[in-house]
Amino acid sequence: MFENFDPTVFSDPDFKEDSVREVIIAPMLSKLGYHSTGRQTVVRSKSLVQPFIYAGTRRHPVTIIPDYTLIFDGKPVAVLDAKSPSERIDLQAHVQQAYSYAIHPEIRTHHFALCNGRRLSVYSVQSATPLLDIAYEEFESRWSDIVKHLAPKFLLEPDLRKLAPDFGFKVSRLGFAPNAKLTMMGTRLNTFARISENLFTVTVNTEFAGEDHCVSFDFEPKHLPKLVAGLPEQLRTQFLEALARAPFQACADLVVEVDLDTHLGEEIKVEHETFVPLVIDQVLDARFNPFPPDPGTSDVPPHIFRLSKVFKVVSPNGTSKA
Repeated sequence: MFENFDPTVFSDPDFKEDSVREVIIAPMLSKLGYHSTGRQTVVRSKSLVQPFIYAGTRRHPVTIIPDYTLIFDGKPVAVLDAKSPSERIDLQAHVQQAYSYAIHPEIRTHHFALCNGRRLSVYSVQSATPLLDIAYEEFESRWSDIVKHLAPKFLLEPDLRKLAPDFGFKVSRLGFAPNAKLTMMGTRLNTFARISENLFTVTVNTEFAGEDHCVSFDFEPKHLPKLVAGLPEQLRTQFLEALARAPFQACADLVVEVDLDTHLGEEIKVEHETFVPLVIDQVLDARFNPFPPDPGTSDVPPHIFRLSKVFKVVSPNGTSKA
């Protein structure tokens, strides 16, 4: 995206705001899919009919016109203001100016951003701290984070940012044939759920190509005892009992470690994503590993049974967490 660009020019006094717009921001917006026509467009320096907002009876002037208003289906979804590399984008005055434009009745976006080439910061109008704040050196390596904060579907439904991309779908796109066999060694399992009388699933996050992904393992009920066979008997009994009653979910907190033979399942399309589960063919081995890499997963609802609540989880650095 920035091939042959030398970031040392940020220190050149002649590399100003217009250069940031042309060299840094324009390629990013193009890669994000914002163009001059279509459903996903960008408007440069969109002026306001009434360049002020009211706070009570006091009229508050909007003193800047951000360089870019990002539009989806004819409605603004974010504004982005460019600054010179010599200007700090975290200055309160710059943030307040972009915020006042974003909340203006003629715009009404929930997100605004500032970029000086050196850094990109994305804000929600509901938070004083940036949702995303990254340096130029990370623009390429953390492109997926930029997408999650400036692409329309994430701007319109911010909760989607919490969803990791699907591992099975990424693997299938590499050209693996349907039903391709994959052997997964040392896999830490997290949340189990009963989908139906004949189908269970268990999810876990994994790193793939330098990015966190979600893996869904689907399996028949006959595999369940084998998957948890490595747990101490008391823990195994409690876990299976929890999974057998409503809400038919239980979190293993990554202490169930297994080796599996699997194959790519059928592609499943839901509203906002496509995923491909890995179907378990055989459980090669199952172990109890009480040293999870990330003990105490925080996003598990309180009504879900968790193994970490019935024994002491010990982290790799020796600290314990109940």
